[in-house]
Amino acid sequence: MIGVLSDTHNNSANLTLGLQIFRARQVDRLVHCGDVTSPLMLELLQGFQVWLVKGNNDYDWMGFRSEARRLGNIQYCGKDADIVIDRHRIAVCHGDDESLLDTLAHSKLFEWVFHGHSHRSDLEMIGKTRILNPGALGGRHPHGEDRSVAIVNLAAQKAEFITLDAVTPPDPRA
Repeated sequence: MIGVLSDTHNNSANLTLGLQIFRARQVDRLVHCGDVTSPLMLELLQGFQVWLVKGNNDYDWMGFRSEARRLGNIQYCGKDADIVIDRHRIAVCHGDDESLLDTLAHSKLFEWVFHGHSHRSDLEMIGKTRILNPGALGGRHPHGEDRSVAIVNLAAQKAEFITLDAVTPPDPRA
């Protein structure tokens, strides 16, 4: 299983809660679909193997590349990624370039295409390709979208969306 997240927009509290969910579910591989916003946020991703693409608000791409190298557990892929996890081929992009997203989705090359940008969780099929947006952890939510992440079971070809509002954070005093 892998965790999919996007649009953190420097919201460290929601990122931390999302990471706690992944740890509790024994998910140690993550795909981040961009808009982390600050390279300093990558520090929170320690302990996970991470693939990260650039979002339209990730202006400091050199900083992301440098921080990913320094940490060692993050592969900064630039604008898009073509990755294979457990023999499953996955494309990743942020989603702000609709032409790129459409090309990946209709290419018939991928089992999954992960993207963010809209801040709305969604799963749709185009042919045999599953197009997944995990939703957002931060940023604006003009239509009242929930903050969410997704866990994808590649072998079963299923995705589960987890809304952060429905999760009770652990008591730090416990």
